[in-house]
Amino acid sequence: LQFRVIGEDGMLRSLHLAFALLCAALGSQLPAFHDQYLQRVGGALDEVNQQIEAMDMRAQDAGLGRYDYIRRFYDNSDSVIQGEGQAMLTTLARQERLQEIEARLQDVSWYMLAVEMVFHLEPDIALNTAKNFGPAVPLSISGLAHAFFGFFFGYLIPSAIRSLFPRKEIARG
Repeated sequence: LQFRVIGEDGMLRSLHLAFALLCAALGSQLPAFHDQYLQRVGGALDEVNQQIEAMDMRAQDAGLGRYDYIRRFYDNSDSVIQGEGQAMLTTLARQERLQEIEARLQDVSWYMLAVEMVFHLEPDIALNTAKNFGPAVPLSISGLAHAFFGFFFGYLIPSAIRSLFPRKEIARG
């Protein structure tokens, strides 16, 4: 029986490979996170749409259009009522943002998924998605591709960092 002692290089290679495998596992979960995130965006959009529909009904009952109704609140001298007008405008802006996110992420191609997720992330929804995220087995092409790219970048990053700090050889004599 022989025991092989892992030297510094062997240990670094093992850590390097472990990091690459971890990145592959994390990368493979991106499609599942995307799906769960998109479901939450859809739910948030449904809620905002209901709020705007109710606001439109109140405006109609008052004989006003949406923006005239909001302007009545916003231009009021009472700061509490002005705040309500601002809240209505914020709700309309949120609807627009959620519609854009849903449209961009609905049919995104697997190779653009990570980029689109970064540029169309609503922080509060993303955090809640992450808190309740359930990992999935990546059986899709997208999952396998993201696992591959995760492994590739997980292997490439430590190599790049290591190349910045070359080892000095010590002369033994």
